[in-house]
Amino acid sequence: MKRFLLIHLCCALFLTLHAQQRFKAGLVLGATAAQINGDNSAKFNKLGLNIGLKVNTTLTDKSDFIIEILLSQRGSQTELRPNSGIQQQKIHLDYIEVPIIFNYKDWLDKKEDYYKMHFHGGFSYGRLFNTRFDNSPLEEAGPFFRENDFSWLVGVTFFTNEHVGFFARYNRSINLLFKNTPANPNTNSLLSYFLSFGGNYVF
Repeated sequence: MKRFLLIHLCCALFLTLHAQQRFKAGLVLGATAAQINGDNSAKFNKLGLNIGLKVNTTLTDKSDFIIEILLSQRGSQTELRPNSGIQQQKIHLDYIEVPIIFNYKDWLDKKEDYYKMHFHGGFSYGRLFNTRFDNSPLEEAGPFFRENDFSWLVGVTFFTNEHVGFFARYNRSINLLFKNTPANPNTNSLLSYFLSFGGNYVF
């Protein structure tokens, strides 16, 4: 009986250590620069937060599968023109975003045994839970904005050590935020996309 318990304890310890090596949790802290195609403004003027949690699953020595859960603030914003008499227009959109990412690692630091460059791409699902408009003519279309957003993404992360990395990422929606219909002939179809920059910490 003691031998059985000892074997069981050793197996449980091995599986725990193996899981710790295979799965790694992390934090994401960053910012977004967003715009919406079709809202008559240009450039990535709308700034917001991009924060949350991530889980890395090790596939091979040089590849990971990553799932993140993020607060992602997007939208659009016209340029501020002081003394022009033109009011700045803003669309503020809050999402809960779940990116699903394949990550490839390169540039091994042999001394510290970690890869400095991580290249990633994948798809993301976002759920819109809050909208706000400031002086925007699109406010009337707000109730018709799609709550579900599907997008693709590409990015790169540079790690300064085994735990700390700094990333840049591009997201572009696959489906429209708003679709022009005969009932809304004066409103353009809207497509959302954004850049995100920041850092992450992997435990």
